[in-house]
Amino acid sequence: MNVLFYSTMKGDIWERLQESIKAVVPSENMEIYRTIAGLSKRLCQPLYDLSIAVLLATTGEELQEILSIQDLITDIRVIAIIPDREKETISKGHLLRPRYLTYADGDFADVAAVLGKMLEIINNNNICRKGGD
Repeated sequence: MNVLFYSTMKGDIWERLQESIKAVVPSENMEIYRTIAGLSKRLCQPLYDLSIAVLLATTGEELQEILSIQDLITDIRVIAIIPDREKETISKGHLLRPRYLTYADGDFADVAAVLGKMLEIINNNNICRKGGD
């Protein structure tokens, strides 16, 4: 099972997010996309190995770009990281129908905890479906 990460940003915010995530997702299970075009192309492929998308928008423009492809992420569990706490931004973030929504100015420990729990639930459900112990 792979986890998709999207961010156009490099630097402090991206590094903090990556550090938090490394504890719960092995690097071989991460797919990282830096452009909407690359993300869209991946989302148009079969999603059988893709369970969760962590989408980082550090500006309103980035959030708008993600919203432009929201129909491609309807079958994926989304963790949305939005740029600010403005009412309009929060409303737009909720249009992505995220399982969890947080802000780019955080330390991302919450994202790692939520992602870990989501992966645990998915793994348990897969074991039940396969008839494992």
